[in-house]
Amino acid sequence: MKSTYSPKVSQGEGVAQTPFTEEIREICGENVYLCYQCQKCASGCPVADHFDLSPNQLMRAVQLDERELALSSRTIWLCAACETCATRCPQDIDITRVMDVLKIMAQQQGIPPGVPSVPVFYNAVLHNLRMFGRLYETGLMGEFYLRLFLTGQLDLGQLFSKDLSVGMKMFREGKLKLLPHLVRKKKGQTTKKVTSTERRVAYYPGCSLSGTSVEYGLSFKAVAEKLGLMVDEPEGWTCCGTTPAHSTDHYLSTLLPMKNLALVEEMGHSCVTAPCPSCYLRMRMALHDIARDTELRERVKAQIGYEPSEGLHVEHALNTFTERVGLEAIGSEVTLALGELKVVCYYGCVITRPPKVTGFGDYEYPNNMDKLVQQLGAQPLDWSYKTRCCGASLGFTNLEIVLELGRKILANAKAVGAEAIVVACPLCQVNLDSRQAQMDGQFDLPILYFTQLMGLAFGLEPKALGLDKHFIDPIPLLREKGIIHSS
Repeated sequence: MKSTYSPKVSQGEGVAQTPFTEEIREICGENVYLCYQCQKCASGCPVADHFDLSPNQLMRAVQLDERELALSSRTIWLCAACETCATRCPQDIDITRVMDVLKIMAQQQGIPPGVPSVPVFYNAVLHNLRMFGRLYETGLMGEFYLRLFLTGQLDLGQLFSKDLSVGMKMFREGKLKLLPHLVRKKKGQTTKKVTSTERRVAYYPGCSLSGTSVEYGLSFKAVAEKLGLMVDEPEGWTCCGTTPAHSTDHYLSTLLPMKNLALVEEMGHSCVTAPCPSCYLRMRMALHDIARDTELRERVKAQIGYEPSEGLHVEHALNTFTERVGLEAIGSEVTLALGELKVVCYYGCVITRPPKVTGFGDYEYPNNMDKLVQQLGAQPLDWSYKTRCCGASLGFTNLEIVLELGRKILANAKAVGAEAIVVACPLCQVNLDSRQAQMDGQFDLPILYFTQLMGLAFGLEPKALGLDKHFIDPIPLLREKGIIHSS
């Protein structure tokens, strides 16, 4: 499709805009022409080796009006949305958002995707959400495999040698449900009002904490109760839309989080905590976008009759504990020092990035989880992969990339002497735990949620923390360290 925009000279820049760059700027506000090819985006990208165009080459293709080259590239579909490029760009170009715009344009213009399995997965997720409101993970995977089969893309070797064994174990551990949870608010049902306080917040669990990451949900609630943190789950919450939404429809990716924030404020809360970094970022991003885009704000308001209060706050669960509850209060509940257990703290991508949305000051080398672990009596080690991407949802569509990235993370953790990895993200945990045996190398590194480590230090029962649900069994290590004892 030929752009209807004419080349312009942007005020104050003195540089002619090509139709393609101007079209992208009109859509998302990002001026791709500011890119001067420093290659910081490419050097920091964890997936760049698998791209046909590096991120800076993609930006150059857009600048040169090479529409077909950009929209048909593998790069836009293999982007893991880890926000590294957007965070490190010296010109402050939101390259992640440009990637989203290019994917959306490619779909709208009927350009065959460079990696066909990715939009197949996106479509399966969005169909799943339309049907159930929340991700029905069992049904999602069934539909995804069926769509791949019908389009001739299903890798039977991977399905039978890798995926089925993971799925069966998840079923046995109760991490995959046979039937979906239908989100339905009863007719005439009123929302129970609460009084928001420093120790009482809304709690948005996200889809995975009752499914593939059930141990995160169990341990979060257990330690919150122990610390006197009251959490209220909004009635009728729905999925945040995650990557498939913001890669397919920017308005939808704003609307879905805003619906949940409306429920939070309807309860009387001014703060919501989200254990999942993706959910956390999608809500923060929605608030960020409507604050700078009046048209988007009015469109959301017209559809759902809601606009957020100025004081509404979204925080990740890690910050809820380390900042709202406080390290001193957490330390006062420790009854069992963790025996100098040596761990590395893995923050993953989007708890800290991009900083203009998350507000993190130490986004390249965060330390709040390390300080928490130290307070619990364990020993956090310095390492090189604190915020390196695990591949995120590419585990569904391009497993070999996730295995490669995970192998690097595990190898570095092992090299510095870690006995376990502590995480704060459901997807990071699943990728590193459930797929660890499929990675080359004998790592045998348990992947523990920070909330599970807290629960152990508080003297809570291992089963109440979901420690029996891991692929890499942490119990032998914890017994060896004297943290738990045989029953």
